Formats: sequence, structure tokens, C-alpha cells
Amino acid sequence: MAATVLMQLTGLDAWYGDKQVLHGIDVTLPVRGCTALLGPSGTGKSTLMRCIDAFSQTQEHQLQQDNWRASYQQGNVSHAPLQRMRVQQKAQRPAGMTGLQFFVEGQAQSAASVMQALRELFAQLQEGDLLTRLFANVADLSDVEWALFCILRAAQRAPDLLMLDEPTAGLADADAARVVALIERLAQTRAIVIITHHVQQARALAQHVVLLGNGRVVEAGPAGQFFAEPRTAAGQHYLANGTLPERSESGDGESALTACLIEETIETLSAGRVPRNGKINPLLPARFRWVVPDRLAGVSIPGLLREARQDLAGLQGAGINTLLNLTETPFDRELAAEFGIDCLFMPIPDMTPPTLAQAVDLCALLDKQMAQGRCVAVHCKAGQGRTGTVLALYLMWRAKGQWSGEDSVKAMRRIDPGWIQSASQEVFLSAFEQFIRRNVTFT
Repeated sequence: MAATVLMQLTGLDAWYGDKQVLHGIDVTLPVRGCTALLGPSGTGKSTLMRCIDAFSQTQEHQLQQDNWRASYQQGNVSHAPLQRMRVQQKAQRPAGMTGLQFFVEGQAQSAASVMQALRELFAQLQEGDLLTRLFANVADLSDVEWALFCILRAAQRAPDLLMLDEPTAGLADADAARVVALIERLAQTRAIVIITHHVQQARALAQHVVLLGNGRVVEAGPAGQFFAEPRTAAGQHYLANGTLPERSESGDGESALTACLIEETIETLSAGRVPRNGKINPLLPARFRWVVPDRLAGVSIPGLLREARQDLAGLQGAGINTLLNLTETPFDRELAAEFGIDCLFMPIPDMTPPTLAQAVDLCALLDKQMAQGRCVAVHCKAGQGRTGTVLALYLMWRAKGQWSGEDSVKAMRRIDPGWIQSASQEVFLSAFEQFIRRNVTFT
């Protein structure tokens, strides 16, 4: 294998149990530079990174860990085991630890030796202003400081290969730019593999691109060529739309576009911003709010402040074809049907949260609606307490344990300050956070 190539895997397949998630992947990592793994949610990017991580430690062509197994037909790792580190998306902060202790943990050197090494590393990478933050508790670091520390710690220990999963997730644009600048400097001295949904960041960082769709490579090659003139129709579609014209594995038949729209909403809210609007109609009720553009919204019950037919006409004009009613009285199905709108019913008493069983059923119901390509408006009476609570718990579900109950309340109130009205609803969202983290496994 050429001295410029760190790792090469040809014909890589991977499974979780009996489900094959990667099919015949070819990937080559150079000794230096950034390789971006692109593609819609659920198309195998994280699994490919896991395979790169695992095979970087051995010359074996087959590996198995619990229910995960992978193999490749040809290839090599230049000097396995590689010194590598992987930084997970929005890594959790260890309790009761200073920044310096975070860097020292697991190392044989003394804190003084590590501190001297960090002075040199931070100076080399133009991050000297972070030195004083080493003495702060990690809980007191800003989000961007914590993201930088996670990457710097990995860089300190991984001169060969650094793997970064959505390193700017949840950061404001200015903070994300600082993280991108650090990754650019690190890529001059080692191989970096990055998963990102931000095309502009990939354009700025990557020398090589691998675009995945449903566990297969749909285009790969030099980043300059890919971003200037992609060879495939799939590559052209991805750059134009941020997704691929195919099915994603994020749900039971859910389209890649829907998955990307939901992910975009979660990322936007996590960054402290309000999601963009979907289709708007002048007859929409005043309480109408898009959560996921052209997919999921919250609204008051049609007919609350004016004639129900006028509200239904506005909803129809905005593309809504399904109403999820949370009041204790079913909405008039025949009236809604006149406007091409189906009605779903999950009664919840006013000012209260759903039961845990109802919450799980609601998430499954909304997953099914998203998979069927429906456009859903959730409503209670005023479109505030119960509506905001259900929308919050569903986005917590889709965030796969990354959101706390408090995160979900803040996110919903960015869209509508009146959403989630009672203390019991807030308490329930915190309990639902714990339920997800303890009982739900996401793949």
C-alpha cells in the first residue's frame, strides 16, 4: 500500500444481527487530510465510522462485537494498531472534573507533564486562550469550549487517526466556525474522518468525500470535484437538496427528505434558533406553528376563534392532511374529511401530560404518520399546553436521547412561548427523558 494511504477497505459489509446495514463499501483514508462521510440520516455513516475504528486496530478482515459484525474483501491498514480516537456527538461531561483532570485521565504521565504538553499543543493549534479554562470544572465550560476540549484531548492521544461525529452539533454559527478552524489545522498532521450534515462545513474541511445512501456508496472522490461538479445524479441531488431521492432507514419507510427535515429541526432548536416555516396560507388559524416544515405543526382546535370551515380551509391550504386531536371530545371527522383531512384521536385531560403509555403510543403514531408521508397538525383546545407537550416529547424521541426534558421545554417555547403550560407537563418531560435513556435502544 502506498505510503500516502493510511487505511484501505474494499468490499466492506456490516450487520447488526441479521440486518445488513453496509453493502460493499470501498473507502481509502490518506495519511493526512479530512474525509467527510455525507448522506441522509440512517444511511450507515455511523456504522462506517465504527468499522473504520475497529479495523484500524487489526489486520484481520473479519470482526464481531456483540450483535455487530463486519468484514471486508481486500485492503490493509498501514501500521495497525493505529493510534486513534473517536469523539462522539455532544459527548457527556464527566461529573466533578476539571478540564486538566479530563486531559490527564487515563494517562501515565503526571499532571505537570500533561500540562506542559498541553501548553505546546494549544500553542501549535492556536488555542492558547483555552489554557486558563483547564482549571475550570468541565460543567462550567461553554458548549464551544467543551467541544474544543473533546477534540483537543483526542488529538493529544491520536496522532494517526481522529474520528469526529457531528462535532459542531448544537453550536451557534460563530462557535461552529471556531471548531471547523481547529479541525482544519489538525488535518494538516493526521487523518480525520468526520460525519456531518452541514454541506458548507464539509466543503470547507474535506479533501475527500464519501456520500452514502442506504448503506451503499453512491459517490466518492476528491472533495473539490464533488462540490464543483458531482459525477452522479445522486450527488447533484444531495448538493441541491441536502438529502437523497431514496428511502432512509431512520423509520419504517420514512423518506430521506422527511428524516432530514426532522433532523434539521432538532439541530436548529439545539442551536437556540427557531425552525424555518413550511407552507403558509392566509386562512391559517392564528395559533398555527410549524415545528418540522411541511411535516409537523401545532395549532388550536379548528373553530376556536372563528368558523371551523375557515380554519380547516387554511390548514388544507398549508398542506395539512391529518389532525391529531388531544382534547377529550373527538373532532368532527366528516367535516374535516370535506377538506381532505383525516382525524386521529388521543384524549388527554386539560393541563395534564399524557400517561407514559400514551407518550410511547403517540411517538409510534407520529413515526407512522411521518413514514406514510403525512403532514400532521397536533391540537388540543387552545393549542398550547397539551399540544406543546406532545410535540416536545416527540422531538425528544427523535433526538434519540440527546435532549433532556428541560431542553425540550426550552426548544418548544422558542417556537411558541405558550407551549407547555403546567408544572406537571414539565415534570413529565423530565420523566420521559429518563424513560428514553433507560429503556429505548436506537440503532
